Amino acid sequence: MDYKPSMSSSWVWRRICKIKEEMVPGYSNGIWQVQPDGYTPAGTYEWFKGSRPKVNWYRVIWDGWVIPKHQFMGWLVAHDALNTTSKLVGFGVDVEDTCCICALSEETSEHLFCECEYSKRIVREVNKLTRWDFPESRVMEWCLQRTGSKLQRGIQNALLLCLLYQVWHQRNKARNEKVMLCPERVAKQIVEEIRVRVSGRDKKLLNLDDLEWLKNMHLLE
Repeated sequence: MDYKPSMSSSWVWRRICKIKEEMVPGYSNGIWQVQPDGYTPAGTYEWFKGSRPKVNWYRVIWDGWVIPKHQFMGWLVAHDALNTTSKLVGFGVDVEDTCCICALSEETSEHLFCECEYSKRIVREVNKLTRWDFPESRVMEWCLQRTGSKLQRGIQNALLLCLLYQVWHQRNKARNEKVMLCPERVAKQIVEEIRVRVSGRDKKLLNLDDLEWLKNMHLLE
């Protein structure tokens, strides 16, 4: 346990030794105290990870109906990890911190997805196309309060994450290419993506209430 790697050792070996040093508190008199039945990689990982409070947004993002690339996008939004212009300014990048879409306010995730008029127009168009009552702000909190069957909640989660993804995609087009689609076209793309998602599932696995709900939402022919 007292071994120290030399400076000429490879990065991989030095990293392994660093982890060994981080494990020292788990030993007493040379015996691994963390797990009563002895060392296991899984148990050691849990010990390293420690206890952290559960977050409620995981039920929205990691839903099986959500398209995988949209899940990653939602995870970034939940962690406020998107490189908005206000974030870039904070990193020392020489850019304007205004919204790349409307140029009327500082570009934060809150503004981009909840306050920007462009995003609000997309929400209104999605509502028209699907007979939905999607709010123009606080979307993640709203989805957590939704009722209905597991499928109905999953489809709503999929719509939400698709919307966030498309807004960010159009934001990047506005920033890098100086062009973007009108809100009506973006809304149609969002609905069409979810229709394709629904059509790929076996209809025999859906009950009559869910089938009727999907038809009322114009997500199933």
